[in-house]
Amino acid sequence: MIINSIELKNFTVFENLSIDVSANINIFIGENGTGKTHLLKAIYGSCEIANSVNHKNFVKNYDYKRLSDSFNVNPDRVNLVRDTQKDEAEISLKIANDAGYAVGVYQSKYKVRFPQVDDLKSVFIPSKDMLTHSNGLLAMSDKYREFPFDITLTEIIRKANQWTLKQLPELARSILPTLEEMVDGKIVIKNEEFFILKNDGREINFAVEAEGFKKIGLLWQLLMNESITPNSILIWDEPEANLNPAFIPKLVECLLELSRNNVQIFFSTHNYILAKYFNVKATDSDSIMFHGLYKSNDSVQCESNENFSALHHNTIVQVFNALLDEVYNLDLGD
Repeated sequence: MIINSIELKNFTVFENLSIDVSANINIFIGENGTGKTHLLKAIYGSCEIANSVNHKNFVKNYDYKRLSDSFNVNPDRVNLVRDTQKDEAEISLKIANDAGYAVGVYQSKYKVRFPQVDDLKSVFIPSKDMLTHSNGLLAMSDKYREFPFDITLTEIIRKANQWTLKQLPELARSILPTLEEMVDGKIVIKNEEFFILKNDGREINFAVEAEGFKKIGLLWQLLMNESITPNSILIWDEPEANLNPAFIPKLVECLLELSRNNVQIFFSTHNYILAKYFNVKATDSDSIMFHGLYKSNDSVQCESNENFSALHHNTIVQVFNALLDEVYNLDLGD
């Protein structure tokens, strides 16, 4: 089950956006304020609605609230629309399956039309570390209606908190050794708290562990409890945040391996090294698409290309080239 295209109309910064996406890896870049996180959350919220276990009652149970919770906004107000005069927004995912195409359209004015896609499985990893705060947070979010976290921040705790399998999942066999080498251990959960069990026997609580280790450890846990499986969708907001640059090539290899096992991946980045490594390490059989979001006439547009450096609206490359020019001029001055 994969997403073939995404359309957003009158949604936050997007007036009318249509993107054809890769079945394997999709990388979104753009300046701050071009809607990268909004786009990722819209994909995730839409997948969760489409895959509701209570699909027959999804209008009652999810409707506007399910998607608005992904942005931590009041479901009684339509404040995800770009133009409040129109008072309506749409998010469309074109989903490919054995029967052909099924199109789901989300309208923020309490009108939802989604195909039932029982096996549309998705995971959203936010840029913020949430596992450090896992103890008791889910209970509080379930108890208090006005909880000050959007659903993506609590859902990742819920999914990571599931039991790991005793038998190594097939998908994880070629990836876990690399992740375990990076964190020098494995993940354990005790009393709703997360630890890294180091190879020397020490248990390091996530509260005092390095941020980069926690990020890699989270991916390890999601693979081990089969939150990420073949034919699922992984959505990750800035995976490079707080990550040791030395880990980036290995992370790229892991994501490529996931995509080769039919995990469709969407993520955003501001990092030149991360984006460029995908072009360096990809094989001819890998399908990678770079999507550059940019502002044009008070709206956000998108250009897509298989080559990262070929994007015309590419602030990452522009800043990188400017740095090289400054270094070159500085060396000449010496």
